[in-house]
Amino acid sequence: MDKNEIEQAIAAHGVETVKVGTPDMDGVYRGKRLSTKQFLAGCEGAGFAQCDVVFGWDIAEEVITGQRLAVGSADTGFADILLKPDLATFRIVPWEPATAAVVCDAYTEHGEPLAVSPRMVLRRVLDRAAKLGLTAQMAVELEFRIFREDQETLREKQFSDLRPLNPGYNCYSISHASIDDDVVGGLRRYMDAYGIEVEGYSREHGEGMYEMNLLYCDAMEAADRGMLFKSGAKEVLAQFGAVPTFMAKYSDQMDGCSGHIHQSLWRGEKNAFWDASAPHHMSSTLNAYIAGALGAMPELFALYAPNVNSYKRYVSGSWAPTAASWAIENRTSSLRAITGGETAIRVENRVPGADVNSYLGFAACLAGGLSGIERGLKLPPPAVGNVYETAGLAALPRTLDEAIERLEESAIARDFFGDGFVDHYVAMRRWEVEKHRRAVTAWERTRYFEQV
Repeated sequence: MDKNEIEQAIAAHGVETVKVGTPDMDGVYRGKRLSTKQFLAGCEGAGFAQCDVVFGWDIAEEVITGQRLAVGSADTGFADILLKPDLATFRIVPWEPATAAVVCDAYTEHGEPLAVSPRMVLRRVLDRAAKLGLTAQMAVELEFRIFREDQETLREKQFSDLRPLNPGYNCYSISHASIDDDVVGGLRRYMDAYGIEVEGYSREHGEGMYEMNLLYCDAMEAADRGMLFKSGAKEVLAQFGAVPTFMAKYSDQMDGCSGHIHQSLWRGEKNAFWDASAPHHMSSTLNAYIAGALGAMPELFALYAPNVNSYKRYVSGSWAPTAASWAIENRTSSLRAITGGETAIRVENRVPGADVNSYLGFAACLAGGLSGIERGLKLPPPAVGNVYETAGLAALPRTLDEAIERLEESAIARDFFGDGFVDHYVAMRRWEVEKHRRAVTAWERTRYFEQV
C-alpha cells in the first residue's frame, strides 16, 4: 500500500488506532499505539520516536548491566531511535475494533539504519542475495501449546500445573482437533483475515499442542508474519479464555515445540533450486546452498536457539536434531531437502524451536546458504536412515554458552550481519546465560533440599 491507499483503508474500516512496532532482539513486537492522525503525520515525517531500550533489555524487560551495549543502555542515555513504517505491512486487525497494525524499520536519530535491529539484519542479508540475482521465499511452521489460563492464573500458579486446552497427546487426531475448532479454528480464521494465511494446522504430540503452517512468501514478509502471528495469537486466544506459549520446551515430560523454517531461492520466476536433469532434481545452486548452511550451522546456532531453554529440546529421538546433517525427505536430519516439484523444491531447517526470532532465524539460514553459493562449496552425501544413530557428524552446540562462543568467533556472522550486531547480540546472550546461572530452580530444591 501507499499512503493514499492506507488513508482509504482507514476511512473504509473506521480505524482510530494504529499499532506501530518493530521486532526487538527476541522477536517481540514492540512499539506503541497511535491515533490515526498521529500515524499519518508520522508517515510524512522522519518516523516515530521510540526509546532504544527495546534493544537493550532482556526478554523479562530487565535492563542489561555489566555489558557495554552501543544501543539501549544507560551509557547512551536510553536515547530515542526512529521507527519508520513499512507501508507494505499495513493491515487491519480483525479481532480488535477500529484498529490497524504496521511493522517498522528502526533507524538512528540521524536517519541511519540501526545495525542491531533484527529486521535490518535480515534486510542486509537479502541485499546480499540480490547481488547474486537471487530472491528468497520462506515460511515458518510454529508449534505451540495452548492452556485454559489467563494472565492472573498464570502467575498464581507460577506458570506450572496449567490446564491444557485439551488433555492427552492425540497427535494428528482429527476428532480432537475438531473439538478444539472453536478456539484453534477461530485463531486460524482471524489470522487469515489479518493477512497471515495459514495453509493448515494439526494437533501435535502433547497436551494442548498444535502446529500451524504459515504460507510461504517473500522472506521479509514471511518474517513479519512470524512475528505478527505470535503477537496476534496471544491477543486472539485471550478472547477465548486461553494463552499460548512458544517456549521451545515447556516441560521435560513432553516433546519440545519447533519453529521449522522452509526456504527457497529464485531467479526471477524460476526456482533456482530446481534442475530437471540432476539427481533428485537438485541444482548446483541448491547443492552449494545446503553445503554452506550445513557448514555454518554450528557457528550460527545461537540465532536458531536463542535461549537457555532452547537447548532442552535437543534430545536424541525427540524430533529435534542433535547434529549437523542433511538428507532427502528425512525428518531425523537437521536439513531436509524436499524435492517433489519445480515450484515446491525447498530446504526445511528443522533446527529452530518455536522461540526463534523469525528475522534472525531467516538471516542465519540465508547467510549459511549464500556463503556456500559464493564459495562454491561441495555437498557431502546425504544421511540415510536414523540420523540420530549416524556416526561422524558435526555436533551442534549443547548449551547457549557454547553457541555464543561459536557465534562470536564466526567469520560468516561478522561478514553477513556486521560486527555491530554480532557484538551486541553476543553481549545480550551472555547476560541471559548469567541470569540462568544464578537462578535456583524447582528441580534443584526437589533434588537437594532433604538429602545433602
